[in-house]
Amino acid sequence: MNTPPNGTKKTTAIANIIIVANAFIWYLIAFNMIRGSLSNINATTHETLLIIGINTGAIVISGLIGSFLFDKFKSRSKFLFYWIAIGAILSILPLGLEISNLMHITIISFIFGVYFGIGMPATMGQHAITTKIEERAKFGGFAFLIIGMIFSVTGLIIFDNIIISCIILGLVRVSGLVIFYFLRKEGKTVYEKENVKYTTILSNRSFFFYFIPWCMFTLVNYMAMPIQTSIFSTELNINTLMAAEYVITAIFAVISGFIADKIGRKRLAIIGFIMLGIGYAVNGLFSGSNIFLTSIIYIVADGIAWGIFYVLFIFTIWGDLANEKAADKIYFLGVLPYVSSYFMQLLLHPYLAGIQKEMIFSFASVFLFLAVLPLIYAPETLPEKIMKDRDLRSYIEKAKKKAAQDAEKGAKKPITKNKKEDEYQEAKKLAEKYY
Repeated sequence: MNTPPNGTKKTTAIANIIIVANAFIWYLIAFNMIRGSLSNINATTHETLLIIGINTGAIVISGLIGSFLFDKFKSRSKFLFYWIAIGAILSILPLGLEISNLMHITIISFIFGVYFGIGMPATMGQHAITTKIEERAKFGGFAFLIIGMIFSVTGLIIFDNIIISCIILGLVRVSGLVIFYFLRKEGKTVYEKENVKYTTILSNRSFFFYFIPWCMFTLVNYMAMPIQTSIFSTELNINTLMAAEYVITAIFAVISGFIADKIGRKRLAIIGFIMLGIGYAVNGLFSGSNIFLTSIIYIVADGIAWGIFYVLFIFTIWGDLANEKAADKIYFLGVLPYVSSYFMQLLLHPYLAGIQKEMIFSFASVFLFLAVLPLIYAPETLPEKIMKDRDLRSYIEKAKKKAAQDAEKGAKKPITKNKKEDEYQEAKKLAEKYY
């Protein structure tokens, strides 16, 4: 079994970020084009739920198939190359159909869902095997930053124009294909890994210790979203608040990536749940007194939490839990709550619209507290040895800087053998403490 090289090369890292971001940007643009088409034909609530349900179901079923289909290919790069190339062709499919026809929107929704689902596990698996575990979260943070920036810019100009939307979709996939082609040619994209069965994943308690809190978080988010919209839209501009939250989320996604690679994933995940609990508690207790201040506190807390969760639960933890094996299947399971989020919001909205906002936010705070409990028993996925090695290297660097400063001051007395021996013994004690 081949393994990645020692250290993630800068060119490989940048290419990996672009390839992963490229796939999710395509999906988000395509998904919002479908939503825009439904809005343009004034689709009913039931019709919208049906179309989005078909898209979500297509992603889930094809993702399951894709996680097995990849096993039939001799190399990951060949599978991904064909997948990206097909996406460039499918991007112009809406131009050949009457997009104002509900049946045609249904067909496009299904095809786009199948396409994204088939390649999503392999794409995320590519992210896992081309990054070292101590750098994975950092690269995930940068990938999300690119996704947020490009999607926000394109979202301002294209969703109401089907021709421009299709052109942008095609360009996104073509650019991804060009980048992937040159990397594949240079041999920097493939490190084959041992395949893992679903039974192995589902029998791993560590997987559930992280997956259950992730599912509970998304469930609470589905429940609270309709209530948030009704509160904020009464006195504040909901679009402005959401735009501000996206900025906060993107910034803290990058920050969270660096923190997760330094202190580990588990503690950061707990911090994310605490931030979210604070936001919901403030909304439940003080939303009637000062809606502006309450909204600001909530947006900041929610944005920080989402920045943490995007990095950990979409890009990082599942690759860590793969334990140097193929991560396609575990990423497929881990990303399911995210890709089903909008469908769940539509499904739960009629049942939650009439509930008092104080009750729903108070309940959400309690539910999030319960979600933290499995994390207490979850193992840290960033190996302790890596964190201790980093601390040791940090100490050595500080010692070198201190020695350089002493030299610059022109110390008259040369460093004696005894002093060198003392420094050696101090470093040795530190190493023995860690190992």
